Amino acid sequence: MKLTRLPFSLRASLSASMVALALLVSLVGITVHTALTIRTTVNASADRAQAVAQQAALLANRATSQPEAVDPAAAVRDDRALAALFESALAGDPTLFDLGVFDPGGRALAHSQPERIGKIQSPRPALAELGRGGVFDQSLRLLAPARTYDAVVALSAGGHAFGEVRVGVSTALLREQLLVSLRAGLMVMGVALLMAVIVALGLAQLLSRRVRTVVTALQRLREGEFGYRLAVEGGDELALLASSLNELGERLQASRARAAAGELDEGELLMATDRMAAWAKVASGLAHEMADPLNAAALHLGHLKRKWSDDRPETARHLAVLEEELKRLEQVVKGFRRFALLGEMRAEWFDLRSMLGEIVERGRETMAHRRLEVVLDVDELPERFWGDRTLLRQALSNLVANAQQAMPGGGHITLAARRADGMVEISVTDEGMGIPEEVQPRVFDLYFTTKDDGSGIGLAVVQQIVRLHGGRVRLRSAPGEGTQVTLELPVRTLEAVHAA
Repeated sequence: MKLTRLPFSLRASLSASMVALALLVSLVGITVHTALTIRTTVNASADRAQAVAQQAALLANRATSQPEAVDPAAAVRDDRALAALFESALAGDPTLFDLGVFDPGGRALAHSQPERIGKIQSPRPALAELGRGGVFDQSLRLLAPARTYDAVVALSAGGHAFGEVRVGVSTALLREQLLVSLRAGLMVMGVALLMAVIVALGLAQLLSRRVRTVVTALQRLREGEFGYRLAVEGGDELALLASSLNELGERLQASRARAAAGELDEGELLMATDRMAAWAKVASGLAHEMADPLNAAALHLGHLKRKWSDDRPETARHLAVLEEELKRLEQVVKGFRRFALLGEMRAEWFDLRSMLGEIVERGRETMAHRRLEVVLDVDELPERFWGDRTLLRQALSNLVANAQQAMPGGGHITLAARRADGMVEISVTDEGMGIPEEVQPRVFDLYFTTKDDGSGIGLAVVQQIVRLHGGRVRLRSAPGEGTQVTLELPVRTLEAVHAA
């Protein structure tokens, strides 16, 4: 028996979820980091500029207060300490654009750019305006075209105002400082994502390995290998499911032994099928629990693909692998759901004639190259039939598949349906080798099979589905004359309800 292998499905979904979560956390972190960096950089630059302006004003006032300072403008222009302050301030603060001492008319008496001495400089926006508002407002000012804002301190000589000190802060220089900080933040985010991928792959490997063992056990039980046992690890839901599978295997193995000895009566058969139904509900719950994280993983993977800006080939390959394996996990969940359908009936009104046509069309597609032909023979049927469309379709598909296996040399398979005595009779007839008379009473017994690779479950499931609908199964067969299996299903009528 060849078992389906699931090497990356759960690992991919878990990895995608964790990587998406790490990306989200990193994006939030870089956003907060950017906001704090903008506010810190702007405030720190404003504080330094104001401090430099205060120092420059102190030196300018001291120069003009010297006894030999007859001309305040010349004293400021020739003051070496002031020139040294200009040079050291620009070297120590990369956000400062220029410094200058100006007379009341705006003419530069001293300036960090010597060519501007003696020239008039128009007033620029106050530095307090740059720091006004929240982070968003500050960000807009930094992203706008470059501007220079001034920190201003008034000067006086001999008790009279004679000018002011201006220290300019450029938004272009502030942006350069922010980019340096943001590069560091992006590097941290990249390292965090890499670590998240490594941890996710490790955790997903552990989880997917345990789930693969459960899937393997499910497949072997469906193939009739009831002696297979799982190693129970831990105390979580997967361990509980593994224990339930082991217990189910033990009971089914014992029932098979009793069935082979002819000791299993009809009541015990129903109990066994009830246990199969109960386990199918467990499988349904597992499929339901896996669906939500699977949908979340697919959603975050889509966000990740749209936001990922790294265009390296290996990055695109990793994302493609995650998407492919996520789709494989979806197929696994669908398989659980199909198995779970065996354990519960969900009746509804549906078009029986249309369902029979679909089964025939599907059969013709699969048997096109096998010298087999499927024929549909439908007589009068109710317009609407009350039952479980999915279960009935599975039962009839199983019968068509059995008919196909009974005719390795080709032939005709007839799917017929008619209404009779308040019942609907649906039959599948083949032209195969037939079933020996002594074997016919046991063909619907659970675990009984005449095939070397059969499980003995298919016809028992057909009978269980018919019983769920309140009907019964009839078999007519003779060696060399083919086989006909007829499902007799009760017909419910849709009655109108009138108000009193």
